[in-house]
Amino acid sequence: MEYMSFVIVFLIVIASLFALAFFTKRRFGVLGLALAAGAMLANIWAADVTPFIASAGFVLVKPPLLSVVTAAITIVPAVLLLFSGPTYKAMPQRIGGALAFAVLATALLLDPLQSALVIEGVGKSVYDYMVAHKTLFVTIGLVLAVLDVFFTRTPGHSKSPSKH
Repeated sequence: MEYMSFVIVFLIVIASLFALAFFTKRRFGVLGLALAAGAMLANIWAADVTPFIASAGFVLVKPPLLSVVTAAITIVPAVLLLFSGPTYKAMPQRIGGALAFAVLATALLLDPLQSALVIEGVGKSVYDYMVAHKTLFVTIGLVLAVLDVFFTRTPGHSKSPSKH
């Protein structure tokens, strides 16, 4: 059963992210772009922030602290936006948006997950598949996020005639 650990963690991550987006009803576009911003920030800052956190007394061996910091920086912007912003009304949109959020977030978290877990057996096959298609998952996710933002309706303004 040890070889299943990556698959179990992988499924827990996807299910948790799906549930967060689904139950908060937040639109995928805003969340997806926040994930992209978080991934960029993690790429830029994780290596510099990790020693600072370690010097404050927070030390991890397994998983490596760098993996935890990278994952946190990646996901925090989207998690913050789960509490505010545009929402879906229809159930199919909620399901689709939550699924897209979970898949995009998981694709962006593959590297920290890989360095935090022992991957073998079935887990290795799942991981290899995700890595082989990561670019496709991220590209489709970000295109869908931009389209979702594009089609998000903003509250209308009053069309009363102006008095000049």
